[in-house]
Amino acid sequence: MRLNILPPKSESGGIRFLRIMLLICVFLGVGWLYMQHFDRTIEDIKSRSTLQDATGLMSKAQKKHLYELSSMFEEEFGVELRLSIQDGPVEIPALDSKTIFFGLDTANEKLIVFFPPLVERALGPEFITQLQTTHMAPYFASDSWPTGLIKALALTWQRLMDLNHTTTP
Repeated sequence: MRLNILPPKSESGGIRFLRIMLLICVFLGVGWLYMQHFDRTIEDIKSRSTLQDATGLMSKAQKKHLYELSSMFEEEFGVELRLSIQDGPVEIPALDSKTIFFGLDTANEKLIVFFPPLVERALGPEFITQLQTTHMAPYFASDSWPTGLIKALALTWQRLMDLNHTTTP
């Protein structure tokens, strides 16, 4: 049995051209769909490495907001954001000079924050101390620590954006 991919020679030139163009469009469409699927899969893998929620208490909307903040930090400042939420002591992973780490110990009501050296100097020790000591206390008291974490990240974002606008002419 012979399989003809190209149309037979007996057809007119216009129909042959149209069939070949449609075949090319099918291949291009499948290639585009594959790339879209691959990009979405990469985003899912990145988001899983961004947030580790051992408590399982965060809603999908809260997680989505954290993922969006993470991508904003990466796009605007070139730093990766890693979040770890634990029911006990937080294990601090190996961090490089382009990673911001927020670790939340819900059992002991403690927030641990590590910034890259350049970001740490830009934010200042007062801001970091305020985040770690006083910022989360009201959120732990009202059992709304996911909101407190999101607001801590938003405060950090706003502080860095303010610094970025004051230094840029």
